[in-house]
Amino acid sequence: MRQQQERAPGPFRVSRDYIEENPGADPSATELAINVLHTAELLGRRLDQVLRTAGLTKGSHNVLQILGGATELLTPTEVSARLTVTSATVTGLLDTLESRGLVRRRPHPSDRRSILVEITDDGRRLLEGLVPGLIEHEKRWAAGLTPSQREQLLRLLGAVQDQLRSLDDPAPAAFARR
Repeated sequence: MRQQQERAPGPFRVSRDYIEENPGADPSATELAINVLHTAELLGRRLDQVLRTAGLTKGSHNVLQILGGATELLTPTEVSARLTVTSATVTGLLDTLESRGLVRRRPHPSDRRSILVEITDDGRRLLEGLVPGLIEHEKRWAAGLTPSQREQLLRLLGAVQDQLRSLDDPAPAAFARR
């Protein structure tokens, strides 16, 4: 059985070997990517544990939150745009949520080719029961930072997100399939 190696606290750092082997690299850019991805993975696992208690995934929870907060009925396309996932993904999420009685599809009143989706009373009750506990978990997850540090981190993550959205090419040519 392989033993897990203990990791020093704090962020991941690239090694001297990495820097020597990749003289064109910007170690802080590499460390940023590694640490943001690792943090997202850790947070995602924690969120999955909380949502699993309600029989939800991150995707199904997001759909319920979007529908629960909407001021009008939404089409699946509108839900997909707010989630930034494919319509096929939304269709699967809606199928699962509808089979559990948490959302309802209904015909669009003015467009026969379209449908509208709404959260049901059961879906609202599920969220009402889940959200207070989720809020407590979120506070625990963020407790290592002061409110001003959280605000600073949010601004910095926003800058990274803006930069990523501004890029035309999703992957450098070196990663393109040949």
